[in-house]
Amino acid sequence: MQTDTGFSFSDIVAKANDAVIVAKAAKDKSAKPRIVYVNAAFCRLSGYSEKEAISKAPGFMDGPDTDPEALAKVADAINHGRHMRTRLLQYAKDGTTYWVDMNIMPLFGDNGEITHIAAIQRDVTADVLREQELLSLATTDDLTGAKNRRHFMERAELEVHRLRRHRVPFSVVLLDLDHFKQVNDTHGHQAGDDVLKEAVRRWQLGRRPFDTLGRLGGEEFAILLPGADGESAMTVAERLRAVIAEAPFDTIDGPVDVTVSIGVAEAEDADQAIEGTLGRADTALYHSKHAGRNRATKASPIPIAKRAAAGKKD
Repeated sequence: MQTDTGFSFSDIVAKANDAVIVAKAAKDKSAKPRIVYVNAAFCRLSGYSEKEAISKAPGFMDGPDTDPEALAKVADAINHGRHMRTRLLQYAKDGTTYWVDMNIMPLFGDNGEITHIAAIQRDVTADVLREQELLSLATTDDLTGAKNRRHFMERAELEVHRLRRHRVPFSVVLLDLDHFKQVNDTHGHQAGDDVLKEAVRRWQLGRRPFDTLGRLGGEEFAILLPGADGESAMTVAERLRAVIAEAPFDTIDGPVDVTVSIGVAEAEDADQAIEGTLGRADTALYHSKHAGRNRATKASPIPIAKRAAAGKKD
């Protein structure tokens, strides 16, 4: 479009630093919009040429880790002719990922119907990576890579809330490396650090993606198991025990045999807070230690009388 000032808006869009995508709206709601225009910034950012992008559905840059909830909101905004802004993970032609701050706006014809959908994408990958790094520093134990105590307790309190509101069970597994002081005294603190890091590495490999492994202090760790009852948690605990005992740990001072004692507790309403569940798991851990170590013990259910008393307090 030529203006009376002598410049073309199409030239501005073409030379903009932000990626611009324009798709033609589909007349049939069951069909998808198709791209009719991309600028040079889009090609630089995505790695796709203009020819490769034209006629494709805009979602062809999405991938397995693109947030489906955000995509659903985008689709809803387009269907209802609303402007929206969101942040999305996109996939470049070579498979690498990048983050964009995306402004999506419908374009209307003279009859009031949507004719095109325009999207302006700004590359915010550096900002997202910096935010993720800061979050990791705030929530992660520096030495082992497990979550720190504060983050673990925050996640655990969320599970307490889900248990009370939606009756979703959860359990905690408390882990304490056996005779860890002797490891430090005999092999040195660097070897002790090697043991802690290797224990976390082995446990991380065996946990579910939504379980939280936290370092509570020293050689004591805990795993939060959302959705797991006591029996399921004991199965997990036995696996966590076995993966520690199955092979010596490589350390700066040579191989070291390591075992772990474990206490397991399923959360109950009468626990009142996560500290109650952890306290029962700690008691079970005490029994594992005094029964010979290298074993897992499940906490006994809270007696009915104590449950009733707790219910009256509520």
